Amino acid sequence: MHSFSEVKKKDSISYEEFISEHLNKGIPVVFKNASAAWPSNKMFTPEFFSENFGSYTTKSGDVEYTMNEVLELTAKSTSENPAPYPILFEIPEQLPELLKLLEPMHMNYAKPNWFNSKTFPYGKFGKNVHLFIGGKGNQYALHKDWYHTNAWITQLHGVKKFVVFPRDQEEYLYPGKGSFESFSSPINILNPDYDKYPNYKKATPIEIDLEPGETIFIPNGIWHTTVAPGHNISLIFDQLNATNFDAWKKDVYEMKKTDGKLKALLHYAYAVSAGSACKTAELTGAKF
Repeated sequence: MHSFSEVKKKDSISYEEFISEHLNKGIPVVFKNASAAWPSNKMFTPEFFSENFGSYTTKSGDVEYTMNEVLELTAKSTSENPAPYPILFEIPEQLPELLKLLEPMHMNYAKPNWFNSKTFPYGKFGKNVHLFIGGKGNQYALHKDWYHTNAWITQLHGVKKFVVFPRDQEEYLYPGKGSFESFSSPINILNPDYDKYPNYKKATPIEIDLEPGETIFIPNGIWHTTVAPGHNISLIFDQLNATNFDAWKKDVYEMKKTDGKLKALLHYAYAVSAGSACKTAELTGAKF
């Protein structure tokens, strides 16, 4: 994989250029216009979600909120008193009517995506499609995505600041110990404790503001976090294909080892079988 010193925004990029310059090299990129593939990409305002999904509910911790309550909480969020975060909706399960407005979800770039196969159960092993709603003062933990999935985030409303780190800097980020914990860092990038984490001084965080309608591709294994300067709504989904399958199946095994070696071996066998089925299907012309 290649290192990088900036995240470029690209107005026009072919699928072939994306594959060769970003997917294969593991370099993030921002697509300025990819979401134009959705006929409805200009309509996703807070008012839209209030009018169409206002009574739909989700949970943050043990608290259940309606969409309208989430929108109100996050709109009033401040740096001193931030709203709970993350508050998210599982789109296929909680907002299924929204899916038809997001076709083609791959935007002609996030393909193939084996998670589109029914072989993979929703909500397991990194297969998710989320609507994130946040407000001013919200900050996500510094992390890399579980199961080494590729992340695709489209900003629907408001601005969100992304901070990413080149691949060769993991040693400066103090990842936790253990299969799940190793994907998270304790460092608060807005107020790093250099006495506790002195090597973080060597890290070179790269910042990029994601504007409404823009999509950022974050390759698997890239450490990143977000900071919200104001009210915002994002769509996030994950991608699996031959380029990250080996890392994904290894994670399936390592993460399930916490439940015992037998369970880990059974899940690994499933992972190998599911991936092999998708590879074979691709060879015979299947589209994911």
